[in-house]
Amino acid sequence: MRLATWRAFACLRGEVCAAGMAMLLCVFASMVPMDAAAMRRIDPGEDPKLAPDEGLVVLSVDANAPVSSIHVKRADGGTAEVLNYIGPGRDSRLYATRAGDYRWAQVNLTAWWYRSRFELDEAEFRFTVAPGKITYPGDLVLRLDSMTSARMHVANRSLPIIDWLEKDHGALYPRLSFGYAGQYPDPFPEFYRAARTGRVEPAEKLNEGHEPPKPGALALTAEVMWKPNRVADFALNGPGDLLAEAVRDDKGTWGLDLVDLKLGRSQRVLTTKNEFDSLRWKDARTLITSNGSAGTSYHVFDVGPSDGTTRPVRHRPINGSGRVVDLLPDEPGVILFEGFDSRGELVVHRIELEGDKAITSFQSAKSRDRLNRGATHDIAWYADGRGRLRAATLWRDETYVLVHGMDGVFHDVMEYRAEPVFTPVSLSWDGDMMYGYSEEGRAQRDLVAFDPTTRKITRTVFSKPGVDIAGAVFNDRREPVAARYYQSGRLVTEYFDDAGKQLDRTLQAAFPGRTVAVVDRSSDNRQLVLWVDGTDRSPQLYHLDVAAKRASLLEEVAPWLADRTFAPVHVLNVKAADGLAVDAFLTLPPGGGKRPLVVFPHGGPIGISDTLHFNRDVQFLASQGYAVLQVNFRGSDGYGKQFREAGHRNYGRAIEDDIDAALRAALASYPLDESRMCVLGASYGGYSALVSALRWPGRFRCAVSMSGVSDRVLRFTASDAGSSAEGRAQLEKIMGDPRKDMAEMQATSPLYHVKELTLPLMLVHGREDNRVDFEHTRRLVRMLNLEGRPPVVLAFPGMGHSFEDPMAQDIAWTGIAGFLQQYLGAPAAPATTAASASATPAAPGGG
Repeated sequence: MRLATWRAFACLRGEVCAAGMAMLLCVFASMVPMDAAAMRRIDPGEDPKLAPDEGLVVLSVDANAPVSSIHVKRADGGTAEVLNYIGPGRDSRLYATRAGDYRWAQVNLTAWWYRSRFELDEAEFRFTVAPGKITYPGDLVLRLDSMTSARMHVANRSLPIIDWLEKDHGALYPRLSFGYAGQYPDPFPEFYRAARTGRVEPAEKLNEGHEPPKPGALALTAEVMWKPNRVADFALNGPGDLLAEAVRDDKGTWGLDLVDLKLGRSQRVLTTKNEFDSLRWKDARTLITSNGSAGTSYHVFDVGPSDGTTRPVRHRPINGSGRVVDLLPDEPGVILFEGFDSRGELVVHRIELEGDKAITSFQSAKSRDRLNRGATHDIAWYADGRGRLRAATLWRDETYVLVHGMDGVFHDVMEYRAEPVFTPVSLSWDGDMMYGYSEEGRAQRDLVAFDPTTRKITRTVFSKPGVDIAGAVFNDRREPVAARYYQSGRLVTEYFDDAGKQLDRTLQAAFPGRTVAVVDRSSDNRQLVLWVDGTDRSPQLYHLDVAAKRASLLEEVAPWLADRTFAPVHVLNVKAADGLAVDAFLTLPPGGGKRPLVVFPHGGPIGISDTLHFNRDVQFLASQGYAVLQVNFRGSDGYGKQFREAGHRNYGRAIEDDIDAALRAALASYPLDESRMCVLGASYGGYSALVSALRWPGRFRCAVSMSGVSDRVLRFTASDAGSSAEGRAQLEKIMGDPRKDMAEMQATSPLYHVKELTLPLMLVHGREDNRVDFEHTRRLVRMLNLEGRPPVVLAFPGMGHSFEDPMAQDIAWTGIAGFLQQYLGAPAAPATTAASASATPAAPGGG
């Protein structure tokens, strides 16, 4: 309680009298249990005498910053304990208390300049203390984002708690049963207790893993491959003569470049240390950008006439952070902007972009001038083509709610769910209709029109049997003009009108064998910006002058990869064991003889798929001479609802059967060395790698699991999905219910089969992973050490589920390269000569 402590200190100095003394008394009162049912803390080494109706409970908090107090309450609402002064890191305490129902109830963050209180009411924060046992309700994990906001969830991290009990309460842990008390059971503590029986090694010795071996010379290093793209964002103005680009240099500095497409010249208009979030043209000569975290800094750039070399640019910041709601294209010099006023309330108002001084935002707006009326707890607003506020997202009762209406009168449309009936994408020009996606009562995800007043889908805009829509293209009037989907991994843009279809044929002819998509266009559709890439070609930006039928290269998105030759991909159409048609992609590097193979299952597994875009992971492996097999197994996105749902409850079973079928087909048709194979994956792919090693012993020489699941049950008690009722229901739908399906889940969890997991393993994981908690790797490493087979381990502090930091990518993939070389050998790397794809594409023709 930093505020209370400061006031008490001031009172001693005579600067605050009665108020300070009252606060000081409150502090002391909060430290002392006020009734006989309160918890009593057990000191290390103490052997408490428990009454028949009493048990022990571990209260453990993992915070990234100091917390002033946390309240634990009984089911009847009475306070059982207040944990005061919790520092960063894990703080674990043991208490004796009456058996019964409790909950983490309240978190207080206090300093001399602010005070925040968070009430915890969700089911995940409740637990039951059992008599005569040690109960562990999971770690209360707190991640403070700012002085007034925090993320909180409960994560089952029983292994470090067991280690702590053995160290500080060594007489109690062996004598009393220890169990996790969350929404689902956890069999691991008893499984581990049995495995640990008779072992005397200290726990820290059982956490050890090997470092990855250093690789030999690499034709393409991980540092080069995962160097961040030079071009991060871009925007074409209405006339199509100016392109704004957000670019980054080798030192991490960001620049805003203005490219004159008629003159072919570029000029830098801003240099900053903060990444750009958005680039948008208000009109032909006014550019609005945002950078920093979630648009914390907005800038307006007024572009003047060209002198043949450069253009004068006037730069003006918008004071205050927020979000552009609408550019108001029909109103010169005005935009709609939203942000928080001095009272912390969301305010939407009009900002005038005229004048020579810095532009004022909501900081000067009065609450009486706000345009957002008629909805409370609003967090984001949406306007129609005329700039009228027609829809908003609210945060109500721990749920996001979409409302729709006009002139301050709004009604609920829907709550955002894991599997919504309708997923909104765009509001129509008049604001009376929404466009989005739906698969409700359909065989696939379709593009539909939705009436928010009647809450019904009024028509299907685009549908393709057995194919899920991946995106839509809208014109300036907010009408959909094309749908995008993947067909056997290849991105397809299907236009609805003849002109669009002709354009697509032109683009395919200009860039044969490549994936090409229009990513921006001028108002008259005559100037286009194209994104072009391929499985064996890093991305490029092109400018297409439709009238002149001329395509010119604008940028290499990653210029250091432009002159390299990458391996091509072969598409396999495979029949699974039950006859289901499955796509697989085999990347085959050049060279003679049979290539060693890396099987590379994707994550998810539901609703994710591999595609035929440039894939750095795959091409890094191929650059070392390894063939790479990817499989869009059942559950993958893009192939319709039935295909996706075929993956439900098939973890470790039919999904891996699909991978097996694809592997057998690849071995039968391509020059692959069946005696030199490893399996590697991330997230579900990491789980699949471990399961495949168990199911087919002797097939693979090694396995690599990145952020991988080792214990299926733990997904329910230590993940972001398991921290909400909706997420838990979704997990039960796609994985099963641990309360009913425990035997099947343990049978397909690598953690419980480490005796058979005898091949060399490498585990890579971020310690801040909220999707697949690091506890998965921690437990697996412990059990492998008990078997005397410590794995290779890379654990990254501060990293989450994915490794987006370039340094982490470099360390991880360099380690993987060394690990694969150790067990697959060091194949001759393919040459890295200039890529044939870097040649100028064919001129667009009549298609």
